[in-house]
Amino acid sequence: MPQAPITYQVKKPRAEEVMELYAHAPWAKERRLPQVRRMLRATALCVTAREGRRLVGMARVLTDFTFRAGLYDVIVSPDCHRRGIGSALVRLALKQPRLKGVDQVWLYTTDKQAFYARLGFKHLPGNMMVLKRKAG
Repeated sequence: MPQAPITYQVKKPRAEEVMELYAHAPWAKERRLPQVRRMLRATALCVTAREGRRLVGMARVLTDFTFRAGLYDVIVSPDCHRRGIGSALVRLALKQPRLKGVDQVWLYTTDKQAFYARLGFKHLPGNMMVLKRKAG
């Protein structure tokens, strides 16, 4: 059966959909539905990837929209890996007009340094990574 095209949106998904993605992430195994609902309410910016109607990926940004932003929960369903979805989500999040003045985007990763380095992030001690860019 052919795959449906991937569509991307700047829109918060439903918490129940996020829980389905989190079921595949060891770092999210302790997260519960009420926490995820609260998390989404506090998220400044969220981008999603869908295959048809199914949520297959997302990324979140926490920010003051002025100086700094943090990239969180970049996740893609395991059956959709190696299709460029994660890269597309990060790029879509970073190109949002509301982030134009933000000069540093931070993230924490334990094992995806090479992935983020290909997107312009620089490795810092302690698994932190930062993307420094010109504001404006």
